[in-house]
Amino acid sequence: MKFSHSEYFWLLLILIPIGWRVLSTERFLDRLRRHFRADINGRSPWRLTGRCLLPLLALTCLATALAGPRIMVMRAGDISDNLVIAVGIDVSKSMLAEDVVLEKRSRDEEMPLSNRLNAARRFALTLFEHLDGEKVGLFFFARNGIEVVSPTRDVGFLRYMTTHTDLGDLTESGSNLIAAIDSGMMMVDSQRNIPAKAVIIVTDGEDTENDRPAILQTLSRDFGAQTPVFTVGVGRTNDVFIPIRRKGSADIDGFYMDNQDIPLKTRQVPQTLEEISAATGGTYFDLDRNSPAKVVDKLMQKIATTTAEPVDLPPRRAPFDLSPLFLLASLIFYIPFILL
Repeated sequence: MKFSHSEYFWLLLILIPIGWRVLSTERFLDRLRRHFRADINGRSPWRLTGRCLLPLLALTCLATALAGPRIMVMRAGDISDNLVIAVGIDVSKSMLAEDVVLEKRSRDEEMPLSNRLNAARRFALTLFEHLDGEKVGLFFFARNGIEVVSPTRDVGFLRYMTTHTDLGDLTESGSNLIAAIDSGMMMVDSQRNIPAKAVIIVTDGEDTENDRPAILQTLSRDFGAQTPVFTVGVGRTNDVFIPIRRKGSADIDGFYMDNQDIPLKTRQVPQTLEEISAATGGTYFDLDRNSPAKVVDKLMQKIATTTAEPVDLPPRRAPFDLSPLFLLASLIFYIPFILL
């Protein structure tokens, strides 16, 4: 048994004067009864003993309860302690499209540029705020995946890297969803001692390196359903242009062109993201139709019910607080003292 506030045991020192006071008081009352009631026998010895011992036992239990007693017990595994998540943010050029609406989260916040990239960043930050002990890693991807933060429980470091990394400088042409999923899988598979795993990719769903049949074939052949992939779609499904902005300028300098000097168009491809999630046992979420907080709530609920059953999780040692039991014992000792 351990105590979180053992200094309260100093209160036990007052039991000596209290015990002496109670005993002397009871003896004095017993003499008065004999004198005025001519009660030769006085009170029975067991009642006198009870009147003396019960308050001391009640105070002892009260001091013990204040000391915070606890024991370690084995409890069923908690998904938060046995879950590792890899979060991937698409940093391809199409994520610079400004077809989303972002608002200030506080008065002091600088107005973010309303593009898909900042929407994905805000979603990741909202996800990190909702963590409850899970291990989370962060990676960026375009044609290839780049691990930024290895799986960790340090939420502050995750938020720092997500907030202060200039994603606009990392953008590049092209996107490879297979490489993104592969990067996420390698990150969660590196945590061999954690049974529950999930990969989250935040993207517009465009893939310039693979067509949809190739993506599904690769998923079924290389990944199967061992780790669910949850996809979060960013952007709208209608075609939009990709603006070019100089750093620090509020004006648009033009639009990205293809090899034939035709403005590039981009749109979210929810069909691809839905098929990826369905093939791996995950779920697709549309960020454009819901606030980041609502999507995060639904996403974490899905992850908790999809990645592992409670029976599959290893039991864990957890503290069990005994203070309520000692408080109850104190009350049980005090009530008979009043009635005697």
